[in-house]
Amino acid sequence: MRTYTIGEAAERSGFSPSALRYYEGIGLVTPSARTGAGYRLYDDDDLARLSFVARAKQLGCTLEEITDLADAWDSNECAPIKHRLRAVVAAKLADTEARIAELTTFASELRATAKTLESAPLDGPCDDSCGCVHGPKGAVAVPLTTKKAAR
Repeated sequence: MRTYTIGEAAERSGFSPSALRYYEGIGLVTPSARTGAGYRLYDDDDLARLSFVARAKQLGCTLEEITDLADAWDSNECAPIKHRLRAVVAAKLADTEARIAELTTFASELRATAKTLESAPLDGPCDDSCGCVHGPKGAVAVPLTTKKAAR
């Protein structure tokens, strides 16, 4: 099996050398060997694990989630990874769809307010009809949520 220096592994994986060192520090990826001088060496299995980490990041997984999934990776069986990843993806999809619904409602509120602001007279003080103080009739405040904290 071929080995790669940290620079080569970084180039092949798309991660920076500092990210690889960080991932090693948190136990996410461990170089397969070290040279006599202590330089990290990665092999094809390490690069495959890094590809998996990159894919999990693309799916919006947190480092905690990726670490959990990477533990399943160590079993060298796809089924445990698929089961865990399926649950993570389902939860992220539900959160994303809820956020889309909130943003769609918020966009409607912004359109209605923009229309009110365009049609209101420009002279005189702000009042209930200008759109600066109150939203359009029947408008409901939309609470925008933030991403849930990592579990």
